[in-house]
Amino acid sequence: MAEFLASLKELAAWPGSEFWAAIIGAIVGGLISLIAQRQEQKASRQERAEDRMLEAKGQAYSLLFKVISIHASFGHIKAHVDERLEFGKNEKNNRVSAILLPLANPPYPIDFAPSEMAMLLSLKDDDVFNALASLDKIHNSIIPVWTMYEAKRSTIAQQGKNHTFDGSDGKGQFDVRPGSHLEAMMFEVEGVAKELVRRAQQDFAEANDALSKLVPLLNDRLQLGVNVTGK
Repeated sequence: MAEFLASLKELAAWPGSEFWAAIIGAIVGGLISLIAQRQEQKASRQERAEDRMLEAKGQAYSLLFKVISIHASFGHIKAHVDERLEFGKNEKNNRVSAILLPLANPPYPIDFAPSEMAMLLSLKDDDVFNALASLDKIHNSIIPVWTMYEAKRSTIAQQGKNHTFDGSDGKGQFDVRPGSHLEAMMFEVEGVAKELVRRAQQDFAEANDALSKLVPLLNDRLQLGVNVTGK
């Protein structure tokens, strides 16, 4: 380009070449404008790319925080269930509902935003996307089950007969007439308790798998530089 402009300058310096000087001046001016325009376009494209990357990182951090929260909630539930099952090993009662206490602090619902899932989909890793696709729905679906379990379990003792309670170990007993409505209710609550035990193991495993896959992907594609591992 520099040699071309130098040649035009020499041509414009020829005697009697005012016409050529005007033409060459217009060409040079056009070239300078074109170069400046292309530089502006390149800078604008680079700025848009940086803005898109910054937005994607924001969505990634938001999604990661939610997945970590879900993982922590499922970890809390699993720890609670494991503790109660360990306690039940020393009990004569073989009913899960007799030892599985309701959650003291149920987790709050968490929802993945469409923009967060769109960002994840744009990274083009189907394995990671599928691992997270329904994780928030799974998390939110278990909360009302624990609430229902607490409500149904609390009504059982109220309907029993001949209650006895040992204050030294906090254990109570009552009579249940075979074939009664109370026995049917206890059967239903027992089924819910067993499902909660099963879900505690499964949900934590799925959340752990999702978190273990998500972090390396975000670090690789978006350079987040975070160090979060499942347990």
